[in-house]
Amino acid sequence: MASLQDQLMKSGLINKQKAKQAQTEKRRKAKQKKKKGTVEVSEVQVAINSQKEQLKQQDLDKNRATQEDLDARSAHGKLIQMIAQHCEKNYQGEIDYHFTYDKKVKRIAINDETQKSLINGRLAICVLNEEFYLINKEAAETLAAIDTSVLVALHDKVDVTAIDEDDPYAEFAVPDDLVW
Repeated sequence: MASLQDQLMKSGLINKQKAKQAQTEKRRKAKQKKKKGTVEVSEVQVAINSQKEQLKQQDLDKNRATQEDLDARSAHGKLIQMIAQHCEKNYQGEIDYHFTYDKKVKRIAINDETQKSLINGRLAICVLNEEFYLINKEAAETLAAIDTSVLVALHDKVDVTAIDEDDPYAEFAVPDDLVW
Protein backbone atom coordinates (compact mmCIF):
# COMPACT_ATOMS: atom_id res chain seq x y z
CA MET A 1 0.00 0.00 0.00
CA ALA A 2 1.45 3.33 -1.04
CA SER A 3 1.56 6.35 1.22
CA LEU A 4 -0.71 9.30 0.71
CA GLN A 5 2.21 11.27 -0.64
CA ASP A 6 2.85 8.64 -3.32
CA GLN A 7 -0.80 8.57 -4.25
CA LEU A 8 -0.92 12.37 -4.59
CA MET A 9 2.21 12.32 -6.78
CA LYS A 10 0.70 9.62 -9.04
CA SER A 11 -2.50 11.59 -9.46
CA GLY A 12 -0.50 14.72 -10.30
CA LEU A 13 -1.69 16.88 -7.45
CA ILE A 14 1.82 17.45 -6.09
CA ASN A 15 5.32 17.11 -7.54
CA LYS A 16 8.56 15.66 -6.06
CA GLN A 17 9.82 19.03 -4.92
CA LYS A 18 6.70 19.77 -2.84
CA ALA A 19 6.82 16.26 -1.39
CA LYS A 20 10.46 16.74 -0.29
CA GLN A 21 9.61 20.15 1.14
CA ALA A 22 6.79 18.66 3.20
CA GLN A 23 9.07 15.87 4.48
CA THR A 24 11.77 18.37 5.43
CA GLU A 25 9.28 20.59 7.22
CA LYS A 26 7.87 17.62 9.10
CA ARG A 27 11.34 16.51 10.26
CA ARG A 28 12.27 20.05 11.26
CA LYS A 29 9.14 20.42 13.42
CA ALA A 30 9.72 17.03 15.04
CA LYS A 31 13.31 17.99 15.80
CA GLN A 32 12.29 21.33 17.32
CA LYS A 33 9.65 19.59 19.38
CA LYS A 34 12.24 17.19 20.81
CA LYS A 35 14.78 19.92 21.35
CA LYS A 36 12.67 22.61 22.99
CA GLY A 37 9.83 20.52 24.36
CA THR A 38 7.33 22.88 22.78
CA VAL A 39 4.14 21.58 21.33
CA GLU A 40 2.78 23.16 18.20
CA VAL A 41 -0.95 23.42 18.26
CA SER A 42 -2.82 23.03 15.03
CA GLU A 43 -5.50 25.44 13.86
CA VAL A 44 -8.17 22.84 14.50
CA GLN A 45 -7.02 22.43 18.09
CA VAL A 46 -7.03 26.23 18.55
CA ALA A 47 -10.59 26.38 17.18
CA ILE A 48 -11.71 23.58 19.48
CA ASN A 49 -10.11 25.28 22.50
CA SER A 50 -11.73 28.63 21.69
CA GLN A 51 -15.10 26.94 21.25
CA LYS A 52 -14.69 25.21 24.63
CA GLU A 53 -13.84 28.54 26.26
CA GLN A 54 -16.88 30.14 24.65
CA LEU A 55 -19.16 27.36 25.92
CA LYS A 56 -17.60 27.61 29.37
CA GLN A 57 -18.27 31.36 29.45
CA GLN A 58 -21.88 30.83 28.35
CA ASP A 59 -22.36 28.25 31.10
CA LEU A 60 -20.92 30.64 33.67
CA ASP A 61 -23.28 33.39 32.51
CA LYS A 62 -26.27 31.04 32.72
CA ASN A 63 -25.23 29.91 36.19
CA ARG A 64 -24.82 33.51 37.32
CA ALA A 65 -28.28 34.43 35.99
CA THR A 66 -29.82 31.40 37.68
CA GLN A 67 -28.13 32.27 40.97
CA GLU A 68 -29.35 35.88 40.77
CA ASP A 69 -32.89 34.62 40.14
CA LEU A 70 -32.67 32.30 43.15
CA ASP A 71 -31.32 35.13 45.31
CA ALA A 72 -34.19 37.40 44.22
CA ARG A 73 -36.75 34.71 45.05
CA SER A 74 -35.10 34.11 48.40
CA ALA A 75 -35.12 37.82 49.22
CA HIS A 76 -38.79 38.09 48.23
CA GLY A 77 -39.64 35.13 50.46
CA LYS A 78 -37.72 36.71 53.30
CA LEU A 79 -39.67 39.95 52.81
CA ILE A 80 -42.99 38.11 52.95
CA GLN A 81 -41.94 36.25 56.08
CA MET A 82 -40.69 39.38 57.87
CA ILE A 83 -43.81 41.36 57.04
CA ALA A 84 -46.02 38.52 58.26
CA GLN A 85 -44.09 38.29 61.54
CA HIS A 86 -43.81 42.00 62.32
CA CYS A 87 -47.11 43.25 60.92
CA GLU A 88 -49.29 45.33 63.26
CA LYS A 89 -52.80 43.86 63.46
CA ASN A 90 -54.97 46.29 65.44
CA TYR A 91 -54.37 49.66 63.86
CA GLN A 92 -57.75 50.38 62.25
CA GLY A 93 -59.48 53.50 63.49
CA GLU A 94 -61.23 56.67 62.43
CA ILE A 95 -58.25 58.89 61.59
CA ASP A 96 -57.15 59.03 57.96
CA TYR A 97 -53.37 58.91 57.57
CA HIS A 98 -52.20 60.16 54.17
CA PHE A 99 -48.95 59.15 52.46
CA THR A 100 -47.59 59.05 48.93
CA TYR A 101 -47.05 55.83 47.04
CA ASP A 102 -46.23 55.51 43.35
CA LYS A 103 -46.74 59.28 42.84
CA LYS A 104 -50.26 59.05 44.27
CA VAL A 105 -51.65 60.03 47.65
CA LYS A 106 -52.95 57.00 49.54
CA ARG A 107 -54.65 56.83 52.89
CA ILE A 108 -55.32 54.31 55.58
CA ALA A 109 -57.67 54.55 58.53
CA ILE A 110 -55.74 54.31 61.79
CA ASN A 111 -56.32 54.94 65.48
CA ASP A 112 -54.77 57.73 67.56
CA GLU A 113 -52.01 55.61 69.10
CA THR A 114 -50.92 54.30 65.69
CA GLN A 115 -50.89 57.83 64.30
CA LYS A 116 -48.51 58.99 67.03
CA SER A 117 -46.28 55.96 66.45
CA LEU A 118 -46.13 56.69 62.71
CA ILE A 119 -45.35 60.37 63.28
CA ASN A 120 -42.62 59.62 65.85
CA GLY A 121 -41.05 56.99 63.62
CA ARG A 122 -41.76 53.94 65.76
CA LEU A 123 -43.90 52.43 63.00
CA ALA A 124 -43.44 52.40 59.23
CA ILE A 125 -45.64 51.68 56.24
CA CYS A 126 -44.51 48.96 53.86
CA VAL A 127 -46.04 47.68 50.65
CA LEU A 128 -45.97 44.16 49.25
CA ASN A 129 -48.08 43.02 46.31
CA GLU A 130 -50.00 46.33 46.36
CA GLU A 131 -51.07 45.84 50.00
CA PHE A 132 -49.97 48.16 52.80
CA TYR A 133 -48.69 46.94 56.16
CA LEU A 134 -47.64 48.69 59.36
CA ILE A 135 -44.47 47.30 60.94
CA ASN A 136 -42.08 48.44 63.65
CA LYS A 137 -39.01 50.56 62.90
CA GLU A 138 -36.37 47.84 63.37
CA ALA A 139 -38.12 45.45 60.98
CA ALA A 140 -38.61 48.30 58.49
CA GLU A 141 -34.89 49.07 58.49
CA THR A 142 -34.11 45.40 57.89
CA LEU A 143 -36.62 45.31 55.02
CA ALA A 144 -35.11 48.45 53.53
CA ALA A 145 -31.69 46.79 53.61
CA ILE A 146 -33.11 43.89 51.56
CA ASP A 147 -35.26 45.92 49.16
CA THR A 148 -35.77 49.68 49.37
CA SER A 149 -38.88 49.65 47.16
CA VAL A 150 -40.85 47.91 49.93
CA LEU A 151 -40.57 50.77 52.40
CA VAL A 152 -43.16 53.49 51.76
CA ALA A 153 -43.04 55.74 54.84
CA LEU A 154 -40.68 55.82 57.80
CA HIS A 155 -40.38 59.13 59.61
CA ASP A 156 -37.36 60.23 61.58
CA LYS A 157 -38.24 61.68 64.93
CA VAL A 158 -37.76 65.44 64.80
CA ASP A 159 -36.06 66.93 67.83
CA VAL A 160 -38.10 69.95 68.88
CA THR A 161 -35.09 71.60 70.55
CA ALA A 162 -33.10 71.52 67.33
CA ILE A 163 -35.29 74.18 65.69
CA ASP A 164 -33.41 77.10 64.21
CA GLU A 165 -32.94 80.03 66.63
CA ASP A 166 -33.53 82.57 63.86
CA ASP A 167 -36.94 81.10 63.03
CA PRO A 168 -39.44 83.97 62.94
CA TYR A 169 -42.30 81.62 63.82
CA ALA A 170 -40.58 80.02 66.78
CA GLU A 171 -42.77 81.81 69.30
CA PHE A 172 -45.96 80.45 67.70
CA ALA A 173 -46.87 76.98 68.91
CA VAL A 174 -48.48 74.43 66.64
CA PRO A 175 -51.36 72.71 68.39
CA ASP A 176 -50.99 68.94 68.90
CA ASP A 177 -54.55 68.19 67.91
CA LEU A 178 -54.30 69.83 64.51
CA VAL A 179 -55.73 67.47 61.87
CA TRP A 180 -55.34 68.27 58.20
